[in-house]
Amino acid sequence: MPDAQGTTTQGRPWHLWLIGILGGLWSLMGVVSFVLTQMKVEAVMSRFPPQQREYFESFPWWAVAFWAIGVLGGAIGCLLLLLKNRFAFHALLASAIGWLVTNLGGLFLLGGMEVMRATDGLGLTAFPIVVAALLASYARAMSKKGVLR
Repeated sequence: MPDAQGTTTQGRPWHLWLIGILGGLWSLMGVVSFVLTQMKVEAVMSRFPPQQREYFESFPWWAVAFWAIGVLGGAIGCLLLLLKNRFAFHALLASAIGWLVTNLGGLFLLGGMEVMRATDGLGLTAFPIVVAALLASYARAMSKKGVLR
């Protein structure tokens, strides 16, 4: 479809829908988990082993802030991706940085390595970082191809 300057813009490829919806659902699960954990909802908190619960409840403000950036950036970024908005990359990059700082900072600065290793949760800390990085990379590629504007 021609835009105001007479050039054509690329349509929305099928995989944009797939990645945007699946990434959005993943991110919304993160938002719900974050909110319920921060509200200390007993039905959720009681499912954590006692060591993990104490670890999550002891997060300082900066870890909580970066965790919020991780989950909210992912949800907003995926919505912007579906809207073909060029700021999707920025939101998804912020999400990846948020997850990176929260998880690696938690593991190495807040004693999370011992807690997560002892409760077999260590492998789960890398997964959100990888997903967020893949979503940001995808948004960057779509932006370079002219899909996002």
